[in-house]
Amino acid sequence: MNGLTQKERMELESVFSAICTKKEGKFIRFYREFYSLTFNKITQIKLKVKNVRMLKKF
Repeated sequence: MNGLTQKERMELESVFSAICTKKEGKFIRFYREFYSLTFNKITQIKLKVKNVRMLKKF
């Protein structure tokens, strides 16, 4: 924090306070759920493709 102007310190404090708010937790929760659902869908598609390939072999 040494060498920073008062304005820069205030900007840093506002960034840190924004990170620690409850709203930030909601965004993190949303992205975690979004990526989890996306990963599950991709996994399901991969399994379906794998099953189709196996059925074609028989």
